[in-house]
Amino acid sequence: MANNSLPLIDIGANLLDKKLYQNIDSIIQKSKSNNVEKIIITSSHIDDTKKAIKLIYKEPNMFCTTVGFHPHNAKDYKDHYYDEMDNMCNLPEVKAIGECGLDYRRNYSRPIDQIYCFRKHLDLASNNNLPMFLHEREAHDDFLILLKEYIHKIENVVVHCFTGSKQELENYLDLGCYIGITGWITDPKRGYHLHDIIKYIPSDKLMIETDSPYLLPFDYPITNKKYNEPSNLIYIMDAISKILKKDKKVLSNEIYNNTYDFFNL
Repeated sequence: MANNSLPLIDIGANLLDKKLYQNIDSIIQKSKSNNVEKIIITSSHIDDTKKAIKLIYKEPNMFCTTVGFHPHNAKDYKDHYYDEMDNMCNLPEVKAIGECGLDYRRNYSRPIDQIYCFRKHLDLASNNNLPMFLHEREAHDDFLILLKEYIHKIENVVVHCFTGSKQELENYLDLGCYIGITGWITDPKRGYHLHDIIKYIPSDKLMIETDSPYLLPFDYPITNKKYNEPSNLIYIMDAISKILKKDKKVLSNEIYNNTYDFFNL
């Protein structure tokens, strides 16, 4: 597949995962070869943000990061972390609050702890005028209640790795949320319903991400089948272009501009 002539931005890659981190030089090289201009390194714990900032020094023009606790890690959140995260929000490397939200599918942290932690992140975003990179799995109702309470105070919100229903999508769009689409859309079983739903996402609310090392795109000539990586963003763009029957250059330009503005890059 020929590379896109326009640059791409991966809004969510877990580059601190061991599989990616230990191969970071190769990850960077392949990403550049496939026109991935920028990568937002997803942080799932305050320790991730510290590690990500060190990694950013390696490629300051390519990498930036988020600050926050994934709902799986909500049990680890303590109030003294708030001030530390608040200070990190002033760093030029930090572009968003997250990955945070609610995940009742696995409940690695108790729902009560997840809700408390999520609320703290909503406060953090509203106090720092930073956008939010959000996670929601099987917790839509509680997630929506909290989001509605804060949405008027928050700069911007993207619901990352959207896999939900048309009604859930409409609920998010009604609040002005952006929507992140991953390689899930290429999965012929789990992701086929998104082929119809994605048509309802306004062109100015769509962004793309690999969620590396997870969600490897299906049915594409990917040489490394062991894990996903940002260089595969071109295949997600290709899949969306075909589903929407939209010129790839036009689509790439729209998504790039959405992302650039959202993260204030």
